[in-house]
Amino acid sequence: MRRLPLSAALVGLSLVLGACADISLPDPTILTLQGKATGVSFPNGNVYLASGNGVNTDNVGTLSAPDTFRLTATTPPRLESAFDMLTVPGCTFSGQASDQPKIHFYDQLKVMTPQGDPIGYIREVITSGGTEPFSVVARVYSDRAATTQGTLQCGSAAKVVYAVTLRPGWNAVEYAVASNSATMKTLPPGVTTEFRSDLNLPYVTVELAPATLKFTTNDTFTVSATFYQNGGYNGEFPISTDIEGLTVEPASVTLSDVYELGLRPANGALQSLGIGAQALRRQLTFRYTGTQNGTRPFVLSLSDPYGGDAGRGDGMLVVERP
Repeated sequence: MRRLPLSAALVGLSLVLGACADISLPDPTILTLQGKATGVSFPNGNVYLASGNGVNTDNVGTLSAPDTFRLTATTPPRLESAFDMLTVPGCTFSGQASDQPKIHFYDQLKVMTPQGDPIGYIREVITSGGTEPFSVVARVYSDRAATTQGTLQCGSAAKVVYAVTLRPGWNAVEYAVASNSATMKTLPPGVTTEFRSDLNLPYVTVELAPATLKFTTNDTFTVSATFYQNGGYNGEFPISTDIEGLTVEPASVTLSDVYELGLRPANGALQSLGIGAQALRRQLTFRYTGTQNGTRPFVLSLSDPYGGDAGRGDGMLVVERP
């Protein structure tokens, strides 16, 4: 299962898009998102369904300067990239579930230039009628009908709370995040919403090659890691994973705002804003001391000096030990 991402906090660059969204989904096979921006706007570009760093490129929408966007998803997400909503290695579900669906989850529209440069994102924020603080409308594509009421507990802290009924195809749900937890609920009737967007903040994206760590009889697994940073980060940044027993060496990386390796390709829009995506390559050695066999995704996280999120990379952990 892909971890449900925690939504980023809205910052001073936030702007309001539209006044109220049509969140009804009369045809579960087609999803349409559209709105009109007010205030500061994006240039001409494209929009994609997204969650965290994951972007669905099967359907592309348009953003017309200065203030109008529209995306119609007629191609369903691919089944092979869906994740089990309730069956997660290392997690335990307690509650009631009529079935165990495979789902795709999207809580934002990623805004990109026609050349593929990420410049921001749009979320649909619930302004009244919601049941959770700071909740948004997320879109879930389910492979089957299911009603789920319960908690997916992962370790001693992280958890996902479900109180949701899904139909096959597209669904609009209420989604909220808090520290180490996320909540997904059936969207209450009568909610009002508005679209809000943020420009991309400085962030580091890590690409692992290979992205799959396989442990059989080996104690360690070494990969090549490329750190792409958008923004002027300087200093030492701790690195960690979200899986107990999976550690990485070195345990930190030093970032500077200039690297000899140059800029990441196709990043013209960010460069024009004075923010270049710069590349640093390092070897990382992972060690897994856990005892649980199986396959599961993991997140490699970078922390800033204040303990906040400075960047991430995604990979897959495969353990096949005797």
